[in-house]
Amino acid sequence: MTHPKSCERAKRHQCRCSDCGGAQHGWPYGLDLARDPSPTGRQEARERSDIAWAASSPPKGKRGPSKQRQAAATDSATVDLIEWLSENPQTVERIQEIGDLLTGRVVGELDKRFGGDRPRETRRRLTEHFWCDLLVALAEGIEEFSKAMDRIPEYVTAAIIDSRKAENRSPLLEALVTLAVRTAWEPIKDMIRAGGVEELQRTCRILAVLICPAPEDHAAVQNGALLPLAQEGMLEISRERLEQVFPAEWVRRLRDDLGGA
Repeated sequence: MTHPKSCERAKRHQCRCSDCGGAQHGWPYGLDLARDPSPTGRQEARERSDIAWAASSPPKGKRGPSKQRQAAATDSATVDLIEWLSENPQTVERIQEIGDLLTGRVVGELDKRFGGDRPRETRRRLTEHFWCDLLVALAEGIEEFSKAMDRIPEYVTAAIIDSRKAENRSPLLEALVTLAVRTAWEPIKDMIRAGGVEELQRTCRILAVLICPAPEDHAAVQNGALLPLAQEGMLEISRERLEQVFPAEWVRRLRDDLGGA
């Protein structure tokens, strides 16, 4: 798949790439940074997020946090996860494997079934948080049905459709969602047997954060990826920033998970 580097290295919190349909947004560069033996790239990414945070204004009065402040907070968390990945190369390779599955086999099947003469139009519709929805739902489905694997694709399909409806995102054909889920599921099921449930959940969650164009605008990623990852892959400063920009219920759940800290 021909793909512009501007999408892989995206700094703006949006994606309209009809080349990949959002399936290659952000995460290839995130893995490049994690693999780089030099810390320079990761340090520069952290400096950018720190500068953006410092430049954003804290909320005043009854006004909530600005979009710029929310974006800076999620960028800070993303840099933490990339730093964590730099010390966990096995997870990097699993993320690469799942990312390649999405950009290759899954996108290919969707193009064949739904692309017609204008595959770019179909792909463009997927840029609105479809892939991060898919990854978060997979992580949750694995946890929910780890002892009943055959039920996971059905659960994931329903979770994606319900999530998009709840967040007022553009609807997608159920057949398209089902095909994407089932195409991704068979190889992922083999990965569960090889690496275990917990590791694959972590892999899907980190990839969901890396691939999401704007986690601050995506409740499924906030609750299904950033919240569980905050316990193991984030610095205290990033957790504090997220607490300042995310809803009170998210903060309460985070503190409960951290033992009431």
